[in-house]
Parts: sequence; structure tokens; C-alpha cells
Amino acid sequence: MKPPTSLDISNPAPQAETSVKTGSQKLAYLLLLIFGVTLIILGAYARYIMKESWIPELCIAGGVALAAPGILSYLYRKYMLDEIKIELQRPAQEFKQEATKIIDTAVTDIADRYRDEIEFLKSAKSAGIHGVYISRAEAVEKFLPFIEDEKHEILLLGSSLRGLLQEFDSEYEHARQLLKRKKDEGVRLRFLLTHPLIADLRAKQENREFKDIGKEILKSLATLLNEWKIEPEHLKLYLGTPTCFGIKTAKAMLLNTYPYMKEAFASPCLIIKKPGYFYEHFLSSHFKA
Repeated sequence: MKPPTSLDISNPAPQAETSVKTGSQKLAYLLLLIFGVTLIILGAYARYIMKESWIPELCIAGGVALAAPGILSYLYRKYMLDEIKIELQRPAQEFKQEATKIIDTAVTDIADRYRDEIEFLKSAKSAGIHGVYISRAEAVEKFLPFIEDEKHEILLLGSSLRGLLQEFDSEYEHARQLLKRKKDEGVRLRFLLTHPLIADLRAKQENREFKDIGKEILKSLATLLNEWKIEPEHLKLYLGTPTCFGIKTAKAMLLNTYPYMKEAFASPCLIIKKPGYFYEHFLSSHFKA
């Protein structure tokens, strides 16, 4: 047996209740009219019998008092009440129609906006984008769990890596200590820096003196060899201008592009995860340099 629907449960009761009310009101009007007419007839008849008495006049007055409200109430309910209901319901209906239009418009706008956002999220997922950050320091902090999870190899690519290797009171302290610990745990660290002969071509656009960046690179190389004890075969210099700072693990990358007129560490960054075409593209066309 099918369970009763909400229509089966909710609709009959109000209809029955309305019918009972309407029937009771009609019966009351009819009784008033009958009693009133009866008293009027009795009073008129009594006039012929009791000519000097006040009783006939009382009966007629009482009959009129009873019959008139019954007739008027019946006429009011039959001809006037529906019109009054319509007039009272019209503002509510107009408000309902207007509210329905507003709600429909709002729902359509929200659906369109969320449709666009869902399409954007789908494209971001396809690209493998995990997060977008305003600066390198913020992105590096968010990238620490990926470094922590790495068991085999971490590759760092940058111009001089001054912030990581030379500024010991910098915001990269957590990353620096974590990388050293991972090396002690047996994870291979590899570094790709810009060749000093090339790096100083950016000095002017970063408002720095020529040879400043080259000196920083040489200092970073010394730090990696002497303090971090990085094997020489895991240090490379690239004969080309830097284009994108990066950190790569087996599951994720941090990417920070070099703008023409500003330092890269102050520029927006991306964290990319596998799977995603960003990771595969930068793995083959950037980190393999």
C-alpha cells in the first residue's frame, strides 16, 4: 500500500472544517429568519384579537429585530463578503507575485554565479592549483607540509636563494630548519641557481649595484657546500636569466615568477599539486633545466 501523500493528509480537513462553518452559519441565519417571521405573523394576528394590548406590538418588534439581522447577514455573506475577500486578498496576491519575481531573479543570478565559480574550480582542479598567495613568504609557510611529507628528493630553484640561506632572522627560518632536518633524514636536496655572470643582468631593474646578485650567489654556494654539506653534483648553475623561483617535491610545487621590474619574493605565488597539467609542464620545461 502506498503511503498517503501530503495532499491526502492536509487538504480534506480544512475543506471539511470550512463546510461545517458555512453550514452552521446558514442554519443560524435560517433560524433567525424563521423565528423573526413567526413572531411578526403572531403579532399581526394578535392585533385582531388583542386590540388594546401591547403584546402584539412587542411580538412584531421582536420579529423584526430577529428577522432583519438574519436577512442582512445572509445577503452580506452571499453578495458582499466575496468582494471584500477579493479586495483584502489582492494586495497579498500582488505582493506574492512581486516577491516570486524577485526570488526567481535572485535564484537565477545565484545559479549563474555559482555555475561560473564551479567552472572556475573545475579548471583550477584540472590545472592542479592548490593555493594562491600574495608573497613568497606566505606560500613557503603553506608549502612546509609538502616538504615534511617528502621522503626522497627536494629540488630548489632560484636566483641566489639569499632569503633562505643568508638572512637567518628572516621569515624563512621554519623552511630552513625543516630542509636541514630532511637532509639529515636522508632526503636528497638539489639546488639550481642562476650563474653569477648572468644574474647581475637583473641588478639594474631591481635597483641594485652591478655584481651584488653575483656575490650573493657565490655566498649561497659557499653556505650550501660548507655548512649544509650539499654534494657538489647536487648544485647547478644555469646560464640564463631567472624566470621562476620554485620548490619541487614528488607531490607538489611552489612557483613564484620573476617580474621585470620587481623582486620575485614580493610577487604572488602558486602551490601546485599532482595530478595537474601545471605540475607536468613545469617538471619537464622548468625543473629539468
